[in-house]
Amino acid sequence: MTLESLKILTTGTRRGFGSYIAKKLNTSKFDRNSKLNELNKNYDVIIHCANNSSKNILSNNFYEFSYDNFFLTTELLKLNFKHFIFISSIGIYPQSHQVYNEKSRYVVKTRNFYEFFKIMNENYIHKSSKKFTILRVAGLLHQSSRENSVQKIILNKNKPISLSSNSTFNYILYEDLLNFIKIVIKNKKFGIFNVAASKNIKLIDLKNYLKSDNIRFGNYEYITPKIDNTKAKKEYDNLKLTTYQNIKKYLKIIKK
Repeated sequence: MTLESLKILTTGTRRGFGSYIAKKLNTSKFDRNSKLNELNKNYDVIIHCANNSSKNILSNNFYEFSYDNFFLTTELLKLNFKHFIFISSIGIYPQSHQVYNEKSRYVVKTRNFYEFFKIMNENYIHKSSKKFTILRVAGLLHQSSRENSVQKIILNKNKPISLSSNSTFNYILYEDLLNFIKIVIKNKKFGIFNVAASKNIKLIDLKNYLKSDNIRFGNYEYITPKIDNTKAKKEYDNLKLTTYQNIKKYLKIIKK
């Protein structure tokens, strides 16, 4: 059975990676304006990318925010499917210099609601289905990516950065995650995977490499732990690349 012949539903398709993969795989789409009761009840694959990244949530809007980030997952799991793919994040791991793999146990210390709900979703999916793949994904690079500290350095933006020069990050490209998902679907790979680059990068090293002289760093140190991507790398060889190498690839793309 080919990918083209599969009935696939993608959530979070208004923007970001959800929009990208829905177009690339020509899937059914579900966004904030869609209604669950209008969905088909049967799918070969559900790719759940949706999340609400709003900040400064008002108390009277917290249920809607929680629905977007958690309760929607519980509803999607009630549909009939053969494979449920959830886009999680390496951000669920604690800030430390330790190495984390998919089996690592750790004390939950989330920095924000995004990470909190990712862990909530992972736990719920794990208890509710055996037909799941959880992808703990690194930061994603694409022309449509929202502006963040790494993007500011890449573009040498004359804007303040709150993070310290020693802050560390891990990045892959949209196409890497797309290719990994294709492999997961085609080969029916279930379980949890760290879909990340083989090595992090310090912001000061990125600034020096790009000669981004407009950049001025702040004081907040954001530490991305060392991510063991051995399991995912066995499925997709491009994950052997470092964050530095991925950023070089990204620069070639945006300069075309």
